[in-house]
Amino acid sequence: MASEALEPWRDPENYKSGKRVRCYGCKTECHKAHWGNWCFDCNVERIDRINKRFAELVK
Repeated sequence: MASEALEPWRDPENYKSGKRVRCYGCKTECHKAHWGNWCFDCNVERIDRINKRFAELVK
């Protein structure tokens, strides 16, 4: 049997949203969301940036 340390997907706390984490964008403390360690404002900026890059690729 493999140990749980080698199987992080078995840890129910690993991906749980609502944990207090540090935002990747502004580095302030926020709650972990389903989209990762991004506060809402930083995530909106990130998605806008990604959409702009995809729009440029389509041209």
